[in-house]
Amino acid sequence: MQRLIIYMTAAVALFLSSGHEMEAQIASGNAKLLQDFHMDRDIYELRHSVMPDFRYIYDDFTQYAPAAVMLGMKAAGYESRTKWGGMLVSDAFSVGIMTVTVRGIKYIVNRERPNGGKHSFPSGHTATSFMTATMLHKEYGWRSPWFSIGGYTVAALTGVSRIMNNMHWMSDVVAGAAIGIGSVHLGYFITDKIFKDKHLYDGYVKPEFVYDSSRKHYTAELLFGRRFILCNRQQKVMGMEPVRGSLTGVQADVPVIAGTGVTVRAAAGSLTYASGSSSTLYSTTAGGYWNHHFAKILEFQGKAGVGCAWDGAPAGDVSVGADFTVGVALSLIMDNNFKLKGFFDYEAVSRRSSPLIRPWMHSFILGYSVGWFW
Repeated sequence: MQRLIIYMTAAVALFLSSGHEMEAQIASGNAKLLQDFHMDRDIYELRHSVMPDFRYIYDDFTQYAPAAVMLGMKAAGYESRTKWGGMLVSDAFSVGIMTVTVRGIKYIVNRERPNGGKHSFPSGHTATSFMTATMLHKEYGWRSPWFSIGGYTVAALTGVSRIMNNMHWMSDVVAGAAIGIGSVHLGYFITDKIFKDKHLYDGYVKPEFVYDSSRKHYTAELLFGRRFILCNRQQKVMGMEPVRGSLTGVQADVPVIAGTGVTVRAAAGSLTYASGSSSTLYSTTAGGYWNHHFAKILEFQGKAGVGCAWDGAPAGDVSVGADFTVGVALSLIMDNNFKLKGFFDYEAVSRRSSPLIRPWMHSFILGYSVGWFW
């Protein structure tokens, strides 16, 4: 139950920290929530800039992939955490909790989808995919962390694909993931209280929730952020600088010694101008990081990197330039192989200057990431 509380608390903190502006119109009979979520708009603009015609339906199937793997291994005789009866009861509770929660919120909020459809919030596909991934994690994660990492990677792919397919906003996906994970932890908690230990496989060994900071940990992260441009308001109004921007990408930390090593990031983000036009900023950086673990489940990180960036500016003025970044982050270690991180970066990107464009664009990036470590 303690782990369930950690998951749900982290999800709520992540959701509220994303810049959510809520407007409730209860008196009119319409609970119109999630009115203006800035990161949603930034990610939406990035999607339409990079892949406006992306349309694939594989996410209709990948949402069930972790459950198919779990049931396949179970049917083949590879014993999991729970015996057949207990597993089916746990999963039934999980599916029921997830379905009621998602359906209820969808009809109460009735948020419009990016493509104009209805009932966008939260994402049902994402909730299902993270539910099935957590089922796989519960049943086989104790045998090898790669079952868990594989399942959650497929779930993350499903969630990102819902954005790429223009079916959901970013906040829909975040909420769906939180509901999917929380539903399984609650479902298994209820089943464990009902059956005690009678439904567990005799050879099951409950994994200890321990993070050993003296070991080398490799980390892979999926990250999202909001970019705040550092310049005066007049420069933004005149179109000399973007009004705002976003960042999404992947990052890998490779340790040299425990807690210290090399970090590599590849990212893309939207840059939105006062005129309403937008462009895409791509970047790759490499550098070093240093971690400090404290309070059992928290980890501070400092990092710096250098690389290159290229920008498809509205007028085609900006080409390839240098990229310097430095930042700090705080991670919540949520399990033996997963962490949720909030980060704050300063980034400077060089550009070919002109009378209307400064040689450097300076910005702060505030965001979060989901990480797998092993």
